[in-house]
Amino acid sequence: EEELGEKLILFSGNDYMGLSSHPAVREAAAKAAQEYGMGPRGSALICGYTTYHKLVEESLAELKKKEDCLLCPTGFSANMAVMTALGSISSLLAVGRKPAKDERIAIFSDALNHASIIDGIRLIERQQEAVVFVYKHCDMSHLDFLLSSCSIEKKVVVTDSLFSMDGDFAPLPELVELRRKYGFLLVIDDAHGTLVCGDNGGGVPELLECESGIDISVGTLSKAAGCQGGFVACR
Repeated sequence: EEELGEKLILFSGNDYMGLSSHPAVREAAAKAAQEYGMGPRGSALICGYTTYHKLVEESLAELKKKEDCLLCPTGFSANMAVMTALGSISSLLAVGRKPAKDERIAIFSDALNHASIIDGIRLIERQQEAVVFVYKHCDMSHLDFLLSSCSIEKKVVVTDSLFSMDGDFAPLPELVELRRKYGFLLVIDDAHGTLVCGDNGGGVPELLECESGIDISVGTLSKAAGCQGGFVACR
């Protein structure tokens, strides 16, 4: 029988920096609960948005070197939000009808992207808002070939920055080069890189020195930040 108070080392969690139990974090959480109570009282759009939310968004935008940031309930919902927002562009342009194939968004997705990206892509594919191309994992020549063969004007490339299952980095500098060549929108999921990679914790783009080449950076607060939530940082 285990003795109470026995210490264990946990290898299964995502709280990489141990911030969830950091004294400063505990103190700040207690202070916020004392000031605002517990729970958001409603959706952020109606009445669940506080000064704290605004401060977090501003801090994350600064961390990611972007103009603004939107908080989401989870990292999963942040990826779903980005994909569905991109898909809705083609529906908005084709008022009152299904967008024709050349009016849709062409999405190029790494074969090992996270499930939340894939779910978002499947949703807009079913709604006939996007045409999807899956490129071989981190294979830039395959992606280049797919991009050059695609006649759809609006192109989006989406990739994890640090792949959770294989632990390898996406070749972001090469992706930024392809972005210059083809003019696509570059979306990354930096869930496992945020607060872990880069001198300031800015993530994989900071580590690989290509922050200005990333259009949309999706992240989570449920991993290295030791909290819960997701975010989308962009212009």
